[in-house]
Amino acid sequence: MKSSKITPPSSPESASSLSVHLALQASPRSDYSSSLSPPTSPSSHDDDVSELTSQDRPLVPTSSADWEAKKGIIMELYMTQNLILNDVIQIMLSEHKFKATARMYKGQFAKWSWTKYNKSGSGGKSAKSRTTGRKRGTPLISADSHITKRAASRRASTANHHNPRASNSFEFLLFNEDDLEMEIALKAYSNYISQWSEHEAPWREDERFEDLSVLQMMRTALDHLTCSQIHEGGDMLRRAFLQVEDAISSQDNIEAIWDCCLAVPQLMHSSGHTSILYIFTQYLYQLTSIKMPGHPLAAVARRIFRLASRGDQQQLQRYIEGGWRLWVQLVGRQRGEQDHVTMHLKRGYVILQSPDPAIIGTFLSDFARSLEASVGTRGATWTTSRILELERLLVRMFVPLFTAKTTLRAETMLTNLLERIETSPANHGVPVHQRSYLDRYLFFSVHHFLAALADRNGDQIRAAFHRKRSLESPRDVFWLQTATALEHHLRAEGKIEEADEIQSEIQSASLA
Repeated sequence: MKSSKITPPSSPESASSLSVHLALQASPRSDYSSSLSPPTSPSSHDDDVSELTSQDRPLVPTSSADWEAKKGIIMELYMTQNLILNDVIQIMLSEHKFKATARMYKGQFAKWSWTKYNKSGSGGKSAKSRTTGRKRGTPLISADSHITKRAASRRASTANHHNPRASNSFEFLLFNEDDLEMEIALKAYSNYISQWSEHEAPWREDERFEDLSVLQMMRTALDHLTCSQIHEGGDMLRRAFLQVEDAISSQDNIEAIWDCCLAVPQLMHSSGHTSILYIFTQYLYQLTSIKMPGHPLAAVARRIFRLASRGDQQQLQRYIEGGWRLWVQLVGRQRGEQDHVTMHLKRGYVILQSPDPAIIGTFLSDFARSLEASVGTRGATWTTSRILELERLLVRMFVPLFTAKTTLRAETMLTNLLERIETSPANHGVPVHQRSYLDRYLFFSVHHFLAALADRNGDQIRAAFHRKRSLESPRDVFWLQTATALEHHLRAEGKIEEADEIQSEIQSASLA
């Protein structure tokens, strides 16, 4: 069999207009066998029924008479035997050649005034009562439920593989169809986060990273398109799509789980590029369906594509908000609330998602304890090295998501934090290098973040100013570590003149 590789358009000229989806409706190459080609949209059910021949085509009900003819059978299955709706649909299709969607069934149940209890484990509560009082927008899946039930889920997975009723039982009329779709998407995503957050390798910044991440490429492409630079935008989109394939092929690439499943959907949603979001999610779905059909990423991609296909911006926003909460909650529970990665995610959350002062205050106190504990157990040199890796990830993972509103909010928060550090009685008249490790690191980090935001807005002069301020301290070990990291970062971004200047300072400090 030929290589299973999916490629976007081979020429940037093919991405000449949004009206043709920028010609990026990438699909498997024609040399795939038909058995490998995924459908153009996800199935309504995970276990599709067998394809029926044209000679045995099922009846699709179009009138009340069609429903009444099957009412007795449906009542026996659904009400008397207490089967879940998915099983009723499959039995009616396979045994009675009666084909209708879940939405059609639910509409007919309402006409027949059918209600029932979930006798298999509801404890006497009706489906309706279980959702009463749930505030719209509240996540339907909690991090706690997935952490505490992971072992039980593993034990039940083998049995559920042979029992579709068990694997789909949670779908029993708990929510409307849109709620259910978003619920399943978040469940698949939480499983993926849980699988990866226990490991260290995916979170370490090293030579594996390209100059630009998938998210950064998509952000750059949108910037080009906004400026009517169609050729450049199309070329960058094509590069991003190629890197998506590389990302999901790697066993420890964070871009596959963060960029593809959350960050890019958030970027497209916040910028209003819904057509590109549809193309991106379709490409991701097709790619994962072929390369890793049993992987959690494939389930996430399938559900995100369904959300994008529906075009419901409110549901997509709920998915994004739920995704952020899952990241913070699951990683915090598995790695610890004061783990460096947890604090890194919380930093993005408080700026990009939740401006709640109480949450910000909690974050700062947790951040201080995290650094103090790390310095106490690992030492300042190791701690600095580790947090510099996360500073690099901050630029890759968070900065492309900033809008004008969140940028202003972040700049205000960071400026206020600098003022608090400078006006603190403990720092009055104290040189920077003699301050606490926390204050010294925050001074560097704030200026580094402000420089990244200035770069994002095209203000090179202001960015250079903040980078220079971040290195204002005596030439000690902390300065050497931060200066070296910044020099490598600038050189990778093509800012050679600034990088050479810092390199010269490093060499001078080494000779002194």
